[in-house]
Amino acid sequence: MSPRPQAPDKEEYEDYYRAYFGNDADYYLDKLEKYQAGTKITFNIAAFFFGIFWMLYRRMYRQGLLVMVALTAESYLLGIVIQQYGISDSNAKLLNNISTIAWSVLVGFLGNWLYLRQAQAKVAQALEEEDSEQEAVNRLNAQGSITLIPHIIVAGLILLLVLLYQANLIK
Repeated sequence: MSPRPQAPDKEEYEDYYRAYFGNDADYYLDKLEKYQAGTKITFNIAAFFFGIFWMLYRRMYRQGLLVMVALTAESYLLGIVIQQYGISDSNAKLLNNISTIAWSVLVGFLGNWLYLRQAQAKVAQALEEEDSEQEAVNRLNAQGSITLIPHIIVAGLILLLVLLYQANLIK
């Protein structure tokens, strides 16, 4: 795969990003334009409400894993703090709710930024590695398309855990 002789102009880049963004291309192209103009952080309501599931839907596996690890660590530390300081159940619930809202807001504000950075990397990689424009568009279409497979896997695991719990195999 030889490198491209010249970089495509701005209109050609839109086609690559449109292929990567899929059905939501207009929304993300608008965010990309703002991002390139200097507005790096914008709010994504889907990322706010669905967090890690939104990241998995958008094939942001690495970012989703990092958020899961951070959430797990934060939850563990919060549990230690609650135990250490003898925080009441009602205050513990309040702390947990505040934490949940804070994480949702953080992911809501960082979601587009993370997704646009990923899109830029994928577009640059496709342009560098593919021989033709059509191959690059096809690759970006496949890489950027949304997926429900992680959600199906998670739902299957939850169902399995519920069944194991109901059968008293786990407690």
